Amino acid sequence: MDDERTTLVFGPSAAEILQADFPGWLIWRDFTQAGGHGDWCAQPMNAAGEEPPLRHAAPEGLRALLETSDDQ
Repeated sequence: MDDERTTLVFGPSAAEILQADFPGWLIWRDFTQAGGHGDWCAQPMNAAGEEPPLRHAAPEGLRALLETSDDQ
């Protein structure tokens, strides 16, 4: 495939876009105890681990939480 077509077919995922838009945050997807996909999570890169991460079931919901966060 040429580069233009590859970009159209394999564009960045919602999670990759979210990470690019919030570079000061570590963003990941949690796992359930059964091993399935869990919530999307975000924590400031400089967090000392004292505060729980922001959590939402969908990347769009996590974006809304990040946009209203004091640590933005």
